[in-house]
Amino acid sequence: MLDVMLDRARLTAARDGLRAAMDEFEDSASTNDDLEESVGNPHGRGRLRDRVGWFEANWSSNRDDLRERLQSVHERIDGIVTGWNDWETEATAAMEDAG
Repeated sequence: MLDVMLDRARLTAARDGLRAAMDEFEDSASTNDDLEESVGNPHGRGRLRDRVGWFEANWSSNRDDLRERLQSVHERIDGIVTGWNDWETEATAAMEDAG
C-alpha cells in the first residue's frame, strides 16, 4: 500500500489565501477608478490623470488574466481538499460500520 502524506491545513490555507487575493483583485478595479477621479487635473493639467488612466487600462487586462489563473489554481486546490475530506469521512464511516 502506498502512503500519501498530505498537509490539508496548508492546502486549506493556500486555498483561502487565493480566495482573498481574488477578492482583492476584484476590489482593485474600483479603487483604480476612484484614483483616476481623485487625481483630477492638478494645476489645470490632465497629464497625471491620463497616466493613471493608461496604467489602469494596462493593469486591467493583466489583472483579468491573473484573476483567471488564480481561479484555476483555487479550483484545483479546493478539489483536492474537498476530495480528501470527503474520502476521510467515507473511510471513517466504513471503518466504524465494519468495526
